Amino acid sequence: MTTMPDPAQVLDMVDRLRRQNQQMIDRYEEFVAHSGELTGEGWSLDGTVRVRITPDGAVETVDIPDAALRHGAHLAEMILTAIREAQADRALKMTALGESLGTGRVWALVDEAIPEHTRERIEEREDRRG
Repeated sequence: MTTMPDPAQVLDMVDRLRRQNQQMIDRYEEFVAHSGELTGEGWSLDGTVRVRITPDGAVETVDIPDAALRHGAHLAEMILTAIREAQADRALKMTALGESLGTGRVWALVDEAIPEHTRERIEEREDRRG
């Protein structure tokens, strides 16, 4: 014979689930509000080409000084490197924001997908900015 659950326990469980769902919604709304401000900046390996991307990931600025133009056929790769670094920079910022809001393992996976040397370059640049 199956016993019926205590209605008070069921209501407590439903209330707990409602609060958990509301907390998740609140974290999501906070993430959306803050992630819309995140941009990314990247540099070519030699530090001459700079790229900035917008919060939606579009390339906003590509700074190519005259010195970089002398690289000829390598210029395209320099630009692509800077774009990739700018994208990684924004992704790392989103990861930090997600972790600060307690969104879990998804952001750790994003962080792990970014090559270590790219992460190190971004962190070094942030350290220099202070």
